[in-house]
Amino acid sequence: MNCSKLNNFMTTRRLPKASPLNKEPYRQWYEFLKRAKLRGMVVSKDYAEWGDTSIGFDRWWTSHGSKMFTIVSNGVDLATEATATDDNYYLFAIPKHLSPRQTRDEAEKLMKRLKAEHGQHKLNAKWRLTEDAAPKLESMRIYLHALDCHAKLTQQAITDGKTEKDVKMVEVLAALRLYYIKKAERYKLKGDQMPVRLQHGDGGHETDPTKIVVSDHSDPKVATQSINAVREYLIKGNVILERVAKGIFP
Repeated sequence: MNCSKLNNFMTTRRLPKASPLNKEPYRQWYEFLKRAKLRGMVVSKDYAEWGDTSIGFDRWWTSHGSKMFTIVSNGVDLATEATATDDNYYLFAIPKHLSPRQTRDEAEKLMKRLKAEHGQHKLNAKWRLTEDAAPKLESMRIYLHALDCHAKLTQQAITDGKTEKDVKMVEVLAALRLYYIKKAERYKLKGDQMPVRLQHGDGGHETDPTKIVVSDHSDPKVATQSINAVREYLIKGNVILERVAKGIFP
C-alpha cells in the first residue's frame, strides 16, 4: 500500500497552519543575559553554548540563536528531513486513497489514543521559554530600561566617590522619563511609549530630579506613584536577572 507521511504536533484546530518564531522573547532573554554578565553574576555553564554574547543580538541570532531554538509548527504538514527525526512531532502513515474526512477522523482517534498512553506532550528543547506564562515583552523592556538607567547612575556615583546606595529613586525616574522622551522624538512616537505609571503627578514632563515633587503629598504634582513604579521595575528586573543567570526566562 502506498503511504505518505504527515507530521502532526498536538494542538487545537483553531491555530494557524504554521507559527513563525517570534524572536523578540529571545532578544529580551539575550539582553538580560548580557546585563547579568556585566554585573559579574555567575551564570549557568550551559550558556557556553550561546557563544559570544557581547555582540549585538541580530548578529548573534544569525550565528547561534537561530540554530538553538526549536521551531514547531502549529498545524499538520508533510514531513521534512528535519521533522522526521524531531521528537516534537508524530509521524502518521496515511493511505493516499483515504478521503479527507476519514483521514481527519482516523487521525483524531490516533491522537486521542497517543495522548491517553503518553500524556500531554511538552516541547523537547533545551532552550525554551518557561511554560507558566508568555513573557509580557513591553514590561520586560521597561525593566531593562530601568536597570540600565540605575546602572548608569550607579557608575556615575562610583566615579564621583559615592556608592550605589547614594543613587535615589527619583534620579532613576528622571533618567527613565528622559529616555522615553528622547526615544519618542527620535522614532516619531513609534514603538513603546512612556508607561503611564511614570507620568503620575506632573504628566511625566519633568526630567530634572531636583524639581520632581516626591515628599509634599498636598502638591498635585507629587510623583509618589511613579517613584513606586520605578522601585517595582527594578525589583522585578533583578528577579529576572537572577532567573536568567540560572538559564530560565522569564
